[in-house]
Amino acid sequence: MNIIAPYYPDAQTLISEGWKLLVEQLGIQKATQFVVLLERGKGDSVKEIADYWGNSSIEDIYQRVKIWKSQEQTG
Repeated sequence: MNIIAPYYPDAQTLISEGWKLLVEQLGIQKATQFVVLLERGKGDSVKEIADYWGNSSIEDIYQRVKIWKSQEQTG
């Protein structure tokens, strides 16, 4: 069997598309639980969260979560 996977020029694009697919199929709560289970016991989660959100304010984070939630409900 010959499987051809799409090429992603950067990891962030692949991560973003993968997350969107997880949320579409599982909903945001189960998608988050799935990712947490994959990462359990590895690395420094506090650093990873800080790296992911960067210098975002709590308001920025809240607005992004609201957008994700509204997309989940309309998707």
